[in-house]
Amino acid sequence: MKGTLGGEWGMENVGRVWNSLKPGETVIIEHDSLTSPALGLYHAVKWAREKGYRVVVDDILDTLYLYRVHLKLAGFNVDVFDDVETIKEGGLQNVGKVVAHLQLKQYAIRQAEYKRVFDPLLSGGGAIVNPVLGIERLFLISNLRESMNTLNAILRYTGDDRRIALYFVNMDLLKFGGPYILPLLEEIATTVVKVTKDGRHLKLSVVKSVNNELDGIEIVLPPEQGSTR
Repeated sequence: MKGTLGGEWGMENVGRVWNSLKPGETVIIEHDSLTSPALGLYHAVKWAREKGYRVVVDDILDTLYLYRVHLKLAGFNVDVFDDVETIKEGGLQNVGKVVAHLQLKQYAIRQAEYKRVFDPLLSGGGAIVNPVLGIERLFLISNLRESMNTLNAILRYTGDDRRIALYFVNMDLLKFGGPYILPLLEEIATTVVKVTKDGRHLKLSVVKSVNNELDGIEIVLPPEQGSTR
């Protein structure tokens, strides 16, 4: 799989990337503010459903609502999100089946409340694909100690083979949370994917992976034709 993959099989190759992920992985999907990751989330949810995974979304400060709006305006069928289990952290806009709405309190309180909700979902039977949306917003409103505790929480769940975590991270925002966050986050991650724009095309570059078959590959995607896909 080394090298650049693209053309008409672009989305098939993205599926090959998803299929190569192993239970217990923590995957970081990096993008900038001008490159919407909503399409990546859309295909990740569809892939997870096809593989029989449960989907549990961590929705921080209405990021899932933002992705859903972008996809709907692009012509995609957003019904795929209607029955995903969602843990909301802050925000006001509900998308999916909201199983808990956590307030953004002090870290110790917030983390205890999160564990109370998330750990039973992990133990509920069947593996989980866990997209985490808006984590950079959490770092923006955290102090140094809270940020380090959040990173430790990410590390604690890494290796838990009951779930695959997909962190969609806006790099333009993350850099304002502190210069140390990105290298620590990338160090924890088992797979790091950078998403960039090349004209009207998207390029996915796997810059780190514990799977040697994934490490170093690039996938070029043609412009999507949304329309009820």
